[in-house]
Amino acid sequence: MDYLNVIEIAWNMDDTPEKEKLLEQAITIADKYNDLKTSVEAREMLITSYMTTGFPKKQLQAFSWLINKWEEGTGCIDTYDLLWNYKWISENVSTFEEVSKEQINNLLTDMKAKYEQQNFSLRPYYKVCTLTAIQMGEVENAIVFFEKWTKTEQDYLNDCSACETNDQAYFYYFIKDYEQAKKLATPIIIEEMSCGEVPHLTYGFMALVYLELDDIKMAQHCFDEGYPLVEKQTALILSLSHLLKYLVLTEQNEKVREVIDTNKEIVLNTESDLDRLLFLQAAYPLFDQEKEADLIEMTEALTAKFDARNGNNYYQDLLKK
Repeated sequence: MDYLNVIEIAWNMDDTPEKEKLLEQAITIADKYNDLKTSVEAREMLITSYMTTGFPKKQLQAFSWLINKWEEGTGCIDTYDLLWNYKWISENVSTFEEVSKEQINNLLTDMKAKYEQQNFSLRPYYKVCTLTAIQMGEVENAIVFFEKWTKTEQDYLNDCSACETNDQAYFYYFIKDYEQAKKLATPIIIEEMSCGEVPHLTYGFMALVYLELDDIKMAQHCFDEGYPLVEKQTALILSLSHLLKYLVLTEQNEKVREVIDTNKEIVLNTESDLDRLLFLQAAYPLFDQEKEADLIEMTEALTAKFDARNGNNYYQDLLKK
């Protein structure tokens, strides 16, 4: 099949591994024939698809190629699209345990510089910095960047209102301001606001928020509504881990085992080391010391690696709770 026809077929497909295989094949041929326009188009499609299916490292590889071509001044890459994708890439980079703190900071610095050079608002940059600080367990940095994020004027590169609301509620969950998290997330929970991954992501941490507020009925509601949305979804393991943690805390042990067994394969195969860690930490209290010794070892090793990289004891403290 002609590789240009493959691109046309891919445009009409949902974001699936099958679509990604077609695009990867098209890229190989387009690169061989120096068809820059098609190489760019296919990689931009892949970045979106990889986000949906949960392959952040492959997403980073495709984006790195695009950013290099853009910096070369080839003229085939839309600057707006590039900077939009930069948000997705930057959000994920700290989830890889092999990426150093210096590399993370360098990427964020580059993102900021490119936004400034193109006269775009720094609101998305401050948001990514907030989420990165959360992922790295840096409470003080998260608070500083959150204030800058919410006080900076938005423009066309701003995320949709549902994503903004979800992520701001998540920040308040992170700093343990559960009442404010509830206040912000309520429009999502009552289905007045949604997007592609909202309320999927919201139900997970809100189950824990409602549990902290002793609203058991709403906590269970979040699990009942949320779990079918994230079950066996590689891109949504973060929310899955929150729902699993809720089950453990409420001693729904039979359901805990079901969730672990059903989702273990995608967790072990995910490219996001942090997603794997959070799921394993949630399951950790119920791991069998003999039968699941390998998972216990993996959990403890990843915990140590992330804390060493981040320069704190955040994940070790989580594991102890």
